[in-house]
Amino acid sequence: MSWRRLSIRATLTVAILAGVVLPALVMLALDGWLARRLQLPVIEGNRRAVITLATAAVAEPAWTLNAPALNEVLDRITVHPSVCAVEILGLPSAMTLPPLARESCEPGQRKSTQEAPVVRGGETVAHLRIAFDDTEVDRLLAARRTAMAWVAAAQVGVGVLVLSLILAGRLLRPIDRLRQQARRLVKHEPPASQDWTREDELGDLGLDLNAAHTEIYELIGELERKNAQLHQMAMFDQLTGLPNRSLLRELFAREVAAIRRSGGLLALLFIDLDKFKAINDAHGHAAGDELLVAIGGRMKDALRETDVVCRMGGDEFLVLLPGVANWEQVAATCDRALDRIGQPLSLSKVAEQVSVRASIGIAMYPSDGVDFDDLVRAADLAMYRSKDLGRARYSFYHADLDMNFRARLELERELTEAIDKNQLVLHYQAVVDGRSGRITGCEALVRWQHPRRGLLAPDAFVQAAEDGGLIHALGQWVLDEACAQLERWKAAGRSGLQMAVNISALQVSEPNFMIGLQDTMERHGIGPGELTLELTESTLLVDADAALNMVQSLRMVGADLAVDDFGTGYSSLSYLKRLRPDLLKIDRSFVNGLPDDTDDRAITLAILGMAQALSMKVLAEGVETPQQGAWLVAQGCHLQQGYHWARPVPAAAF
Repeated sequence: MSWRRLSIRATLTVAILAGVVLPALVMLALDGWLARRLQLPVIEGNRRAVITLATAAVAEPAWTLNAPALNEVLDRITVHPSVCAVEILGLPSAMTLPPLARESCEPGQRKSTQEAPVVRGGETVAHLRIAFDDTEVDRLLAARRTAMAWVAAAQVGVGVLVLSLILAGRLLRPIDRLRQQARRLVKHEPPASQDWTREDELGDLGLDLNAAHTEIYELIGELERKNAQLHQMAMFDQLTGLPNRSLLRELFAREVAAIRRSGGLLALLFIDLDKFKAINDAHGHAAGDELLVAIGGRMKDALRETDVVCRMGGDEFLVLLPGVANWEQVAATCDRALDRIGQPLSLSKVAEQVSVRASIGIAMYPSDGVDFDDLVRAADLAMYRSKDLGRARYSFYHADLDMNFRARLELERELTEAIDKNQLVLHYQAVVDGRSGRITGCEALVRWQHPRRGLLAPDAFVQAAEDGGLIHALGQWVLDEACAQLERWKAAGRSGLQMAVNISALQVSEPNFMIGLQDTMERHGIGPGELTLELTESTLLVDADAALNMVQSLRMVGADLAVDDFGTGYSSLSYLKRLRPDLLKIDRSFVNGLPDDTDDRAITLAILGMAQALSMKVLAEGVETPQQGAWLVAQGCHLQQGYHWARPVPAAAF
């Protein structure tokens, strides 16, 4: 195992052992070397002393040739532990004595032999040979090593114990406390402040870790709160607090999984508030937001606890109805929701109560779709069907809606190509003076020369243009082409004509509409009074102040204003008084019954009288017979338009 992988405790244990044992071993080795070097001179001195004493002891008996005394001396010499053999040599040969020698050396034993003369009275009387045991040094050193080993062992034991206690108290236990703090930090546990009274490095580290733990715990808490807020933002609508589309998608998947296991039905409602924009514009966005919150609460009150209300955005909501038994139950739920939504509501900064209706589209799982997005799309189509049928109602999805939707998309695509490929044409219907039959002007009517379906009237594609966002391009093309044609007629000598062009409410609401109108008139040399823009009275009644500003702008650029289909909307004398349009066009529905129908006569006479009182010109649409034209002239309505006088025709035939 690599030393880098050892724990601190194991590393310290190894370090302590190495730090204490290694010096002891080195000390033992040095002691053995030094002891040998120091002991050898001592032993040599002892041997010299033994020889000196031995020769002195042998001298007298050797002089007298006293054999017993010599043997006694030999016995005493061999008693010395370092002597293993002794022999007396060189006695006079005339003397016959037994061998004077002693031998205690083991066979093969290392020994060192030394010989010295025995002197008596200055005369050598014999020689003494002594064999010393050379293993004496080893025995002495071994005994010393044993003693030193015990001393070293005691020293190591005491050193290890002392160092272990010191390191445990000063290092290991603080490290364990630091590790406990770190574990609490990793587990996101609340900080339990450790009491660090030490003033060393570990104490400073502990205090720093206390502070870091507290700060990190607060940061983690803040991150968790932020994550909760992000989850709330990701899964819930910030205004109403209702689930958003992402969360509803997950809930839908869970409910579908349950249905697949146990069977059953599920309904998805697409709810759109009718004319919410009018309330928002009239009372402000704050009131609109308050209304949305209240409507969300009302929908929740009208549903079961298991049903889920989701806000898609704007004034659109989705409702998930899991576990429904049949379509009748879904219809009853929609009735309750429509009733609750439609009740009058008091808003904090609005004096009067407001009420709003809703259109609901219903899609059923699994018959109308098995995917969330497909089911939402189906419910959306059904919702638009409810709006087409008059709003404030619910409609179930069926396949024809999808076919109609696809047909509308195809029509919008083809209409885009028609604008780009110049498939649109203008036909012009004359406006005549009924007294003389003189043409005073014309109305430009757009037609679509469809490559497969032939010539199409506006009713076949204008609504698709508005739904598909093409009405601006279409309207600008019509305005530009009509002005260009009037310019060509004027260049050809046909002056005095007034061109009328129908304008959509969406065009008028465009911020740069007036700038574009002025540019078009200037490019084609259209003078004051030569261009009339026709708008329906319902368009003018949406915002009276905006309509007044528009009329003033029209007069500044030299264009006249005509109210088209007058009498079919919410006719208001007050708005006529304020706006003062240049021309009122009596709708064909009031002209059809003339001169025999008494109601049509009464309405027409009322319009003519009102226009005369306000100094406005009047034009009657849909004049089909000579009798209608004559009666209108008799009543003072000279400007007329209809098949009695002329049909819409291309410019070349006008």
